Amino acid sequence: MLPLNNTDIVTGVRNRDKHVFEIIFNQFSPSMFSIALRYLRDHDEAQDIVQDVFMNLWRTADNLDERAPIQHYLARATVNTCLNRIKKAQRQQQYSREQQLTAEPTVEHLLLEHKELEAQYHSILEKLPEQCRRVFEMSRFKGLSPAEIAQQLNISINTVYTHLTTALKKIRLGLLNQQ
Repeated sequence: MLPLNNTDIVTGVRNRDKHVFEIIFNQFSPSMFSIALRYLRDHDEAQDIVQDVFMNLWRTADNLDERAPIQHYLARATVNTCLNRIKKAQRQQQYSREQQLTAEPTVEHLLLEHKELEAQYHSILEKLPEQCRRVFEMSRFKGLSPAEIAQQLNISINTVYTHLTTALKKIRLGLLNQQ
């Protein structure tokens, strides 16, 4: 068959002539593949782009301008499809990075938060009145019961409970105010 001119190609494409599609696919797909490969540097992706461009040509055949050479249309469509694919991949990578940053804190971040919280905790403990701090430390750090603390410090068990309540309240408020 003789080579088709641009008008014959556009008419054939608009009429969804499979023979014309086969001719232009065989004629132009290698150059389209080269363009896509230059942009994407991935053999399979480049083949997908060529297929996508021809599928889009089939779907939008009625919109073809017969004055524009088909090879220019196919080249431009290939470049645009490649650029869209690259932009989409970049958006997906950016989204993944953002998700990783917000989804789960790193071990280093958690350790830093723990150290800051511990420093705040000890700072609040140091500001407690002496007897209150001593009762709290005996209860929490030495594991003594309120009765044992009362006996060792020679104070009533109710005083031990009052000191513990006061200490816990001040620690809780201190940590909340620092956040």
